[in-house]
Amino acid sequence: MTQRPELLAPAGSWEALVAAVQNGADAVYLGGKLFNARQSANNFDHDEMARAVEYAHVRGVKIYVTVNILLANHELEEALGFLHFLHNTGVDAVILQDLGLVRLAREVMPELPLHSSTQMTVHNLPGVQLMQQSGFDRVVLAREMDLKEIADIKKETGADLEVFVHGALCVCYSGQCLMSSLIGGRSGNRGRCAQPCRLQYQLVDEGGRNLADPSKIGEYLLSPRDINTSEMIPQLIAAGINSFKIEGRMKRPEYVATVIRTYRNLIDRALADAVNFRVAEKEARDLAQIFNRDFSPGYFLGNPGKDLMSYKRPNNRGVRLGRVKGFNKENKTVEILLEEPLRVGDGVEVWVTEGGRSGVEVNRILVKGKEVSAAQPGTLVGIAIPGKIRPGDRVFKTHDADLMESARETFTSTRETRKIPLQFFIRARISEPMYMRVADEQGFSADGYSQEPCQEALKRPLTKEFLQEQLDRLGNTPFALGGLETDLAGSVILPMREINELRRQVLTDLEQKRARADRRPGVAEHLFKERLRGAIKSIRQTDPPEPSPRLSVSVTDLRSLEAAVRNGANIVLFGGESYRSKGVVSEKDLQAGLEFCHKNGVSMLLNSPRILHDQDLKGFTAFLERVFQWPLDGILVGNLGLLKIIKNYTNKPVIGDFTLNCFNSATLHYFKEQGAKRVVLSPELTLKQVEEMAAVTPIPLEVLVQGALPLMNTRYCPVGSVLGGLSLQNKCAGPCNRQKCGLKDRKGLIFPLEVDQYCRMHLFNAKQLCVIEDVFSLLLSGVSVLRIEAKKENHVYVAKTVNHYHGAIQRFKHGVRDEGKDKEAKEELEQLSLSGITKGHYFRGVI
Repeated sequence: MTQRPELLAPAGSWEALVAAVQNGADAVYLGGKLFNARQSANNFDHDEMARAVEYAHVRGVKIYVTVNILLANHELEEALGFLHFLHNTGVDAVILQDLGLVRLAREVMPELPLHSSTQMTVHNLPGVQLMQQSGFDRVVLAREMDLKEIADIKKETGADLEVFVHGALCVCYSGQCLMSSLIGGRSGNRGRCAQPCRLQYQLVDEGGRNLADPSKIGEYLLSPRDINTSEMIPQLIAAGINSFKIEGRMKRPEYVATVIRTYRNLIDRALADAVNFRVAEKEARDLAQIFNRDFSPGYFLGNPGKDLMSYKRPNNRGVRLGRVKGFNKENKTVEILLEEPLRVGDGVEVWVTEGGRSGVEVNRILVKGKEVSAAQPGTLVGIAIPGKIRPGDRVFKTHDADLMESARETFTSTRETRKIPLQFFIRARISEPMYMRVADEQGFSADGYSQEPCQEALKRPLTKEFLQEQLDRLGNTPFALGGLETDLAGSVILPMREINELRRQVLTDLEQKRARADRRPGVAEHLFKERLRGAIKSIRQTDPPEPSPRLSVSVTDLRSLEAAVRNGANIVLFGGESYRSKGVVSEKDLQAGLEFCHKNGVSMLLNSPRILHDQDLKGFTAFLERVFQWPLDGILVGNLGLLKIIKNYTNKPVIGDFTLNCFNSATLHYFKEQGAKRVVLSPELTLKQVEEMAAVTPIPLEVLVQGALPLMNTRYCPVGSVLGGLSLQNKCAGPCNRQKCGLKDRKGLIFPLEVDQYCRMHLFNAKQLCVIEDVFSLLLSGVSVLRIEAKKENHVYVAKTVNHYHGAIQRFKHGVRDEGKDKEAKEELEQLSLSGITKGHYFRGVI
């Protein structure tokens, strides 16, 4: 039997919640006022949350609450208190990103179901298995996975899987984007993304020269189209996906109403007849009209390359209305031959030849000189639109008044759209109270008796037909009359006010039973506090390891490795991930690097890719089986799937990379339990937060101190898509080999990009992180290892940076703080970055 997937709707406001429920959602995800990744939405306070849960549960809809951001140490207790409140309020699950909070939640609130956020970047089989092992009841997969990968994971694990099927796409793997954070101070991992991916960029070479004509290609090189899988519903069901998630907590309720209604109908039809399934023309038009940046199927069919992107427009396109035919000088209107209906109140926008866009709300339509309220396709109409408009310019309808009004009706009317059919039974006897019983399809029932007894009817006794007509008047309740069975003895009657009051009482009782259904027992306050004290105490009373200051350097070529070793590096991270501009690191290179490091008394750790889809993982683990026969000193692990399986290949030390988003002390304990011997802290932490974590850390800590930090890691490659012609139909021509490229923004800053051996893009900050003046403070805080991130740099850069940081560490070891030398080093390091340097978040943070 085909499994019925859950339709999961977004709600950023009460109106959106009602829109979701009334249009057919099986579940709704929403956020509280704190700790969620859509801080700009209205969200729900505690009273509204309780009201939302009751409203949804009465109507058979589940509520999932997003607590999906990284949390600092001082927030953990409050976040756990929020989870306690949510559990006792009756929410069906919470969606989490922070692994430290997950660990504590399993200890403090084991009764509460957990869903892993897409922010956790779970994109392979062992990653899903680790989430199951960590206590998650559902895994929300990365948006970059295709249908085969998902189906294979489902078959192998049986996990409850959730995927996004419609709405806005992040261009970066979720949870791996630092762009908004590092260039604007607004962290996506903290729910405050400023969406710099929707701004203009040009693809340039190392010297800043354009590699593609922006006027032809477009300038929005990081702005994806919206995902739309409406035509793929049968395939999504066949893949075994449990929950179809609609993106849109920042969208208006009319959007939620329209998209949920459409997908509800599509899913139901696909379940009834997958063979003859198709999307109706009106359904496709409604989805496009309510909001689109153009559509794509995302990655479900493979890597779509340029077909994923909306290069010429980062916001709503609307639906094409037609082209400008001319200008009527007499009535000063633009003449358009309609391809879609148009009415007064609609919004239109012209893509003008010069000057961008020109939009207006239509308040007057002329047809052959006469004013009309609406016009059909094929009609030549005149409307007043400002701007320099020319014949041939395209016109789009960006706002459809009829569609908006019909959507709005579903969440503003007191009459409910979504009705639960009830079976009524009525028994009436003269001189006895009337008995009424109602039952729904889920097996819930309620019954009761009238206050007054029935009387003998002198004229018009009760009949089944009369009762059916009266009981069907359930307008502003969530119920509808599904059927009626009666047992009427003799000529019996009861005043209608009594029947109505009995019906009200019985339905109220039924509502309460439905609201309490499947609700887990609450956790008493004293028990919660007892658990909380124990959990928090366990992460605060750790004797930290004695720090031994060392310098770590990440490189991707042999000359840079040698430069790092010669200039004082203690640890070199090499191999595993390569950039095409430099050439792939071979096993021969790796062996040569290992010999050089050990000859000079330096440790060498194998680097590993941040992203490893299952197909990549097979090749990488085969590589591991070969190279772990060598005397490597450990491995740097940057994704959860590899962390899960690495113990199968080696007993060498495992270091958790910064891409695992370690933001609090509880997360340190989680990674220690997973076998990590050292952890690289999140670059979004302040120096003060680093000090707090170092004071109680159970394992040594490493921090990033120098280099162009990666802002994004994407499956989409702008070089291959723009220059290499990559699409679902065409393979990439490989223009990235031995070529360095970048993305230039509106201010002229160039963000370097590299393409790795798996054809994924790494976008780096234009400004280099440089905290040479703060080495003393960092080491004083208790950090063990300072890391120079130089994978994209050359040997000259490596030699200079390593030399300066080695010198700073030596001064610390001798207790010498030389501000003059620090300043001199900073000035020299600043010369290595054309766009300048930054201290990142060490002194500003993201909280």
